[in-house]
Amino acid sequence: MTLTVLTLNEKPRLEWRKQLTDIFRDTGDWTVYALPPCIILGESSLYDREIPIGSGIYRCSAEPEWTGYASVLPVIEGVLPQNAENPGLFLSLSQEAAAMDRDITVSVRSAALIEADGTSFRILRQRPLKRDREP
Repeated sequence: MTLTVLTLNEKPRLEWRKQLTDIFRDTGDWTVYALPPCIILGESSLYDREIPIGSGIYRCSAEPEWTGYASVLPVIEGVLPQNAENPGLFLSLSQEAAAMDRDITVSVRSAALIEADGTSFRILRQRPLKRDREP
């Protein structure tokens, strides 16, 4: 499957990876590593289209949602493209992913086109995104 995702900035990426590692240790769910820390925009290729990100800061719900192929923490605040399909912070490929203690806030740096097969992923293309300048 091919996914269009928003990759996280360094600090939130490291913090989210630590949380995913804790989930793995607690549950044994290795699928938390099936994708890089990212916000999934959709299964179709949105990569070549304009991807507005506003300030680049997203708040995601603490309650996971199943998209049909992954459990994500749905984006509840932040600018997303209109064509985004069930956008959310990737949590796991397990349908029974546990809820988090609180909402998660992350910032993004780029868009990527990822090929994933459930056990591994490959970044096909990646490009930086520009944030809107606020006064």
